[in-house]
Amino acid sequence: MKKSELMLFALLRASLHEKEVEVECFQEATDDDWKQCHQIAAAQGVMALAWDGVFRLPKELQPPLALKLTWVIAVERYEAKYLRYCKTVDELSAFYASHGIITVQLKGVGFSTYYPVPAHREGGDIDIYTYSADKNKMSDAEANALADKLMQQQGIEVDKHSYKHSNFYYNGIPIENHKSFLNVKDIQEAIAADKILQHELNPRTVALKEGKVQIPSLTFNALFIAFHALQHYGSGIALHHLCDWAVILKHNGSSIPEGINSKRFLEGVKALTCLCNRYFGTSVSVDGGEDIAKRMMEEILNPPFATVVPVQSKAGVILYKTRRLLHTHHLKSQVFDISLRRRIWSSILVHLRRPETIFRRGDK
Repeated sequence: MKKSELMLFALLRASLHEKEVEVECFQEATDDDWKQCHQIAAAQGVMALAWDGVFRLPKELQPPLALKLTWVIAVERYEAKYLRYCKTVDELSAFYASHGIITVQLKGVGFSTYYPVPAHREGGDIDIYTYSADKNKMSDAEANALADKLMQQQGIEVDKHSYKHSNFYYNGIPIENHKSFLNVKDIQEAIAADKILQHELNPRTVALKEGKVQIPSLTFNALFIAFHALQHYGSGIALHHLCDWAVILKHNGSSIPEGINSKRFLEGVKALTCLCNRYFGTSVSVDGGEDIAKRMMEEILNPPFATVVPVQSKAGVILYKTRRLLHTHHLKSQVFDISLRRRIWSSILVHLRRPETIFRRGDK
């Protein structure tokens, strides 16, 4: 493992557990080591979290001043984005509540409240689950549909192509309004898991930096965060997924709700726990998962396929996407019971519905 990677893990351990940084790997660190450490942190979605570790270092071991300025500016920029997300989810929740709809946030700024510095858990879009506040007046499905309709009535375009969730922009921020929590049509284990998540939702209200939001129970999050991370195995799994799991382990241990009996999935959960124990300072007992864990970390730090297709020709794009799909299936089949035939057919249908994506180099 590179020195810059070891440095990053030391920073993240210190940040997640609010402790002093293990300074050994920072001895004789070069400017280039620090530059690589920063680049990896940014690429892996943990730049702000790692920053908290930087200031736990003795000044003589901290990065060069120019890099520190670049780093802190990026962190401050993300903090402003985080505040905007907090205000948006609070505003959207209040708006829906006035129409008899309960809004629960999945992951995002809601889950960030489990972090030592919530504003330093980086995120992308806002995932919400909407359902009825009064089943006597409307069903959960009706409330979910109404949530989309209310956006359309405001002139907001709502994309309903996915069976799992709709997509729209609110205050310029991408929102996913979930009908189901998981990919129940693509992953066999998701069918049982989604029902368990429905049962374990048990939302509670938490305060944000600006406003408030309802978040699921810790039991819900243990299953949801693990499932979400493993869904990205082979297709974008990153250190920020492992940090979320480390936070779960810190607050809840590795307790997955009863009813999940898939050996593949449970082996994947063990792999996540192995990696968190090894690199993120958790100490949860685990038996197994080492083989997948080794491959998973290699996939995180040195993925063989890029999100953006690095070739120009149409034939090259098709070949690259096909090889990437097969690679993704190979890894995902280690942790889920999935069908290659169904995966290929699903990909074909997506491209048939949106033919402009067939040769799009930035499309998965």
